[in-house]
Amino acid sequence: MPGRIDLTLATLEQDEGAQVVVLTIDSLDGEQLEEYSLRIAETWKLGRAEQDDGALLLIAKNDRKMRIEVGYGLEPVLSDVMSRRVLDQVLRPRFRAGDFDGGVERAVDAVDGLIRGTSTLPPPSQSDVQSDLPPRMFGVLWLLFLVPFVWVVIGTNPFQWFLYLFLIPFVFVGGLSVAGPSASPFFAAFWLIGAPIIWSFFGRRRKKQKSGKGGRRTGWSSGSWSSGGGGFSSGGGFSGGGGSFGGGGSSSSW
Repeated sequence: MPGRIDLTLATLEQDEGAQVVVLTIDSLDGEQLEEYSLRIAETWKLGRAEQDDGALLLIAKNDRKMRIEVGYGLEPVLSDVMSRRVLDQVLRPRFRAGDFDGGVERAVDAVDGLIRGTSTLPPPSQSDVQSDLPPRMFGVLWLLFLVPFVWVVIGTNPFQWFLYLFLIPFVFVGGLSVAGPSASPFFAAFWLIGAPIIWSFFGRRRKKQKSGKGGRRTGWSSGSWSSGGGGFSSGGGFSGGGGSFGGGGSSSSW
């Protein structure tokens, strides 16, 4: 069975240039699936540097978790929704039936078809249609929900220190949903650094406006990779070409 998978992946890379790798491990050893998957994909630099057309199918057997990590260049054809369908409609039922090798082979065929534009995925079920809203959209909605609270921090006087600190994990989660685990720290860092700076313009300007109207002056201040004994399959002669990843793809379990 691995020989059949290797041949499919090698032919795909030869025909389309896209580099897809299957990695199976025993356990994540407590690490987050998304973080592990992204680190492997970035370390191996799957796909070509200019096209960013790499993808990783990661399966953690003992944890019963799986993920498809997708390079930037493949996101239009191997979208979050389509990746989730491969995991849930192809891999999950076969894994639950004990057909591990058959599930991986069918998943590789499904990914191959999506990249080539000849997908043979079964029609989406009603539940799939209802959940077709991309996960990143939920992150966008989450960040929009935070807008009124952000405005309170940067648009009121004095600076709302408690709310500013309280919002840090919420901004982090929003960044995680929108841009993935590699970018979420930048969202939090932007909030930590940017909020006081933005407030210094809005808040100080509002204070000056109030003082110009005869209001009482008030002072302000602001503080200053381990595999666990698994196996992997690629198109043969594997070597990463320098592709980039941004957390696109989908995760699931069985």
